[in-house]
Parts: sequence; C-alpha cells; structure tokens
Amino acid sequence: MKKILPLIAAALLAACQAPPAKADDANVTQLTLEHGGQTRSYEVFVPPQHRDNLKGLVVALHGGLGTGAIMAGQSGFNAAATRHGFAVAYPDGVGRAWNAGTCCGKTAERKVDDVGFIAALVTAERARLKLSANQVFGTGFSNGAMLLHRIVCEAPGTFAAIAPVSGGPMFEKCAQPKPVAALFIQGREDKRIPWDGGVFDGTLRLSMANVVDQFAGRNGCKAEATVVREETGLKCQKRVGCKSKVEWCGVDKVGHQWPGGKAYAPRLLGPNTERFNASEGIALFFKAQLAN
Repeated sequence: MKKILPLIAAALLAACQAPPAKADDANVTQLTLEHGGQTRSYEVFVPPQHRDNLKGLVVALHGGLGTGAIMAGQSGFNAAATRHGFAVAYPDGVGRAWNAGTCCGKTAERKVDDVGFIAALVTAERARLKLSANQVFGTGFSNGAMLLHRIVCEAPGTFAAIAPVSGGPMFEKCAQPKPVAALFIQGREDKRIPWDGGVFDGTLRLSMANVVDQFAGRNGCKAEATVVREETGLKCQKRVGCKSKVEWCGVDKVGHQWPGGKAYAPRLLGPNTERFNASEGIALFFKAQLAN
C-alpha cells in the first residue's frame, strides 16, 4: 500500500496551505484524552442557548490531511448544530489521518487504535455533557467517513446513527453487523469515491448501491426503495421495512467535497454546490432518530 493515497494528499490541500484559524468562540472547548500511549486532542462546540438542554452530541471526523478545526470550517456543522440543539466534537487524527483499515497512510500502517480512541472520547463526553447512548451520533468526510464504517463494525453501540459523506468501508466483511441507522451522502462526480464504484489508486471503492445493500442487510430492510426528496441536482432515497433507517443522497455536479460546505481545490477535487447543505440534512436525520 502506498504511504499516502491521493485521496489523503488532496482532500484538504487548500486548507493545509495556511493554518486554520484558532477558535475565538467561547463556546468551543479544547480537550485532550490519553489513549493508546498518546495524548489525543479534540475540540467540542456547545451552542450557548442549548447548553442546558442538548439534543445530543455529533462526533465529526475530518478527512485526510485535515484536523478537527478544518472539519468545523469545511462542514460548517456548528451552524446546523446551533439550529437543532447538538454539541459537536471534532477530534484530530494522528498525522492528520485515521486508521480506517486499509486506509490511510502511516496511521493505518502503524495500526493506530482510532476505533478505541473515538469510543473513549464518546464515553468521556457522554459523562461530561450528561447524555445517554441514544443521543450520540457520528459523521465524517472521506477518510473520516471510512473510519465511521469501521467503528460501527468493530464497536457497535458507539453511535446511535451515522452519516458518512464521500467515504465507504475499507474492509470486505463486518464481523459484527448490528443494525445502525445510516444516511450516506455523496457527490455523483466524485472520482476518488466513485458513485458506481471502482478502483482508485489501487484500492477498491464500493459503489453507493453496494454500501446501501450492505446496510440494508444488517438493518433487515426490504429490497424496495422509495424517494424521500427529489429536486434539481439532488435525489435522496430510503429502503423500506428497516429495523433502523437506511437513506442515501446523490448530489449532482459535486466532486470530492462536503456538499454545501467550503469547497477545497475544486480543479483537483471537483465542484461543490450550495443547493444542498449536507450538515443541515445530517442534523435533521439525527434529530429524527431521537423521535423514534
């Protein structure tokens, strides 16, 4: 395996040309956690108007060469979190990458225990913010989305629902395929995570249909799918009869980007759009799980 895939090297190239702005928000707390013999870092945003009545916590995992602060800026998730009453944790990967299995870079080669780190972070923040297990959700971009798949496979129960953006599982089979609600979002012009699947830089990237089928199987869904949202440049569907929801959205004319967020290196990674805000859609999906 190559040391760093173009997926990692390119994902946040523009953001890495200058250091991310330091959080000047009194609502952002910088925290550390000892895990696996390392001091791991993360930041947590808590909307002041929801400090005493949080709906839940969203753990947002950055893409390759990213950081928690970059993820906050790229996704703009704090705005959606404020509208819907969520706290958001933005962890930092070791060497700006996550060990998602066969991806990515030295983090995977050194077998960094990122699954254990995120599980420990969730335990710590649940206690600090006084939340129950069904109030904790996970999202992530690219390499971070890949880690989400590994977490729900190897540490089921860490998240009540997940929403990976532009990143599928980097393993062939899950040994513990327990039901978990999932919303998948991806640009249809993403060449690094092709909508119809394929090989990128020597590694297989599963198609959206394949990923949906995997989750439909673990969630006990029927084969039938219905459209839940369709408009210019966007189509969102769901499988029916599921024990836990399985939904997915394809966004036209969007490459390897966070839809509706800050676009990085569009000539290299492809275009973005303002028609669909992934963060808003994800927050609404997580909020709906709380009502179930």
